[in-house]
Amino acid sequence: MKRLAQAALAGVAIFALEGVAQATKSDNTIIWTTAAEVDTTDVYYQNQREVVITALNMCDSLLHLNPTTYKYQPLLAESYKWVNPTTLDFKLRKGIKFWNGKDFGAKDVAYTLNLVRQPDSGMVVRQLVDWIKDVKVVGPYEVQIIAKQPTPAALAYLADESPIYPQGHYDNAPALPGATGTSARKDYGAVRPMCTGPYMLKNFKSGSGFTLVKNPNYFKGGPKGQPHIGKLIFRTIPDTDSQMAALLTHDVDWIWSVLPQNVKQLQSVPGIKVDAAPTMRISFLSLDAAGRTGENPMQKLKVRQAIAHAIDRESLVKNLVGPGAKVLKSMCAPQQTGCTEDVPQYDYDPALAKKLLAEAGYPNGFDEVLYAYRDRPYTEAVMNYLRAVGIRTKLRYLQWKALQPVLRKGDIRMGHLTWGSQSVMDASASTGYYFEFTDDDYARDKQVRDWLVAADRTVDPAKRDALYKEALTRIAQQAYYIPLFLYGHIYAFDSNLDYPVTPDELAHFYMARWK
Repeated sequence: MKRLAQAALAGVAIFALEGVAQATKSDNTIIWTTAAEVDTTDVYYQNQREVVITALNMCDSLLHLNPTTYKYQPLLAESYKWVNPTTLDFKLRKGIKFWNGKDFGAKDVAYTLNLVRQPDSGMVVRQLVDWIKDVKVVGPYEVQIIAKQPTPAALAYLADESPIYPQGHYDNAPALPGATGTSARKDYGAVRPMCTGPYMLKNFKSGSGFTLVKNPNYFKGGPKGQPHIGKLIFRTIPDTDSQMAALLTHDVDWIWSVLPQNVKQLQSVPGIKVDAAPTMRISFLSLDAAGRTGENPMQKLKVRQAIAHAIDRESLVKNLVGPGAKVLKSMCAPQQTGCTEDVPQYDYDPALAKKLLAEAGYPNGFDEVLYAYRDRPYTEAVMNYLRAVGIRTKLRYLQWKALQPVLRKGDIRMGHLTWGSQSVMDASASTGYYFEFTDDDYARDKQVRDWLVAADRTVDPAKRDALYKEALTRIAQQAYYIPLFLYGHIYAFDSNLDYPVTPDELAHFYMARWK
């Protein structure tokens, strides 16, 4: 408790200097904080997690992904259907208004998506829009989205991170700094969002914070429900000690990314609740089964299986990675559409690992270089498990920007990697990313590739699931990559706050309320 007490005293001083009022239940406000400095609240032009959260709470998209069932629900849409493998038809809700009182309709959908899909729009996560060929207005409340090719993941792309703005929203955007001429691209990210969602943007100060207030005219009967909290305030607090101090002194109500070593201390503080949930970020070993680096031990199935049996993933999660984390059973995040955990598993069995190595021709083990870029203690724990069965690894620890070109060139036999799927809730963003003969694919299995490509072009959900099951089962059988764990995220908040922690690394404040 000593460290927390010191941090609390420091926090009192910090907030006294800044003149920040204490957060209280009585004013029906949630004050939340992270270390991020937010320079725009438009999720099309900034994909920081804080901006994604803000967009979720103040904007609506055509669809909503239910954070507990992982089912897609119509949001601004009233219904949707695939007309053919490349055409999605949306019937839109009537009676919805933007914050400024303008009626929502089909022209707004077409305007927004047709603008951001343009190659020169500056939209940061191109995966969300590059699949769109055109958006056509069929009627005042009906649109058709035409895909360049069959894109079943379109539902994921259109859910929650593709807000709809009113027609003409970006028309008066300023030119980008330094841009000249009539054709100079505009700084669309400088335009404050105008949305239809549960909360409205009241004020924004780049780099320090912003305030959302409850939308009194938010439509009823939608999947997000009616918001309960009157005001959401975000403040940037750059270090974790100060964030904890602010929570303990009730200057803020909600923090996340709590360090595992601080969990027990926080749990002992009256009035503070600590909770955790898995995220979509997966941790795994990439093995050069395809021989991209030349002849190497990873090309042998028994070696790859030995590596899988050598690592105690349960212990790794429980004793090191911490609350919210869980063992990863398949090469995808289990929340993602198409992902299945029903694939062959490799129990921790170092004796069997040694036996498999001997059968593969390595009775005395072998030496190898292990590349990594993140969370060094986790990598070192994996190295210890491998060393115990005779695989003596030398760590090559690089920054991601230095590791990525080496990885994609095909020069890494063994790598400890992570992937967050860019928050796309579809297995095409994880399994497809690593096993469709991309530069990151060290398996190069044609059968796996063909199953995945077929799944990525099939809009029938049952057929997609069956194809992913085939591909993920073979990946596990061949131990091409070794799934390790799913990262967890730890939250701490006022115990009087009824707040739902969900396994999507998002904050659904519209579902929260004070007890």
